[in-house]
Amino acid sequence: MDKLAPVLGGLGGLWAAYNIVPVMYRWELIPGVASEEWWARAKTIKYDHYSEGIIYSPYDTGDPIREMPEQCKGKMLLRQKRGGWKLQSEMEE
Repeated sequence: MDKLAPVLGGLGGLWAAYNIVPVMYRWELIPGVASEEWWARAKTIKYDHYSEGIIYSPYDTGDPIREMPEQCKGKMLLRQKRGGWKLQSEMEE
């Protein structure tokens, strides 16, 4: 029985990994690994819309956000000429 339990545990772990890892791959849950769907979607994103007033959000709802949310205003980090960083809200003072 002492030798059978680790073998059964190992087989159970292999069976679970065999069933779970493909789902983790499709849902992009594995750090550093992107699925084929992710690469296809990344090719369609136009990252040069920043000058046209489109603000990127973490959720793809289809219709882009065109106005800066209030909680985000003044939060951009600006690099200073003499070194260091300041928030945009600190520069307006």
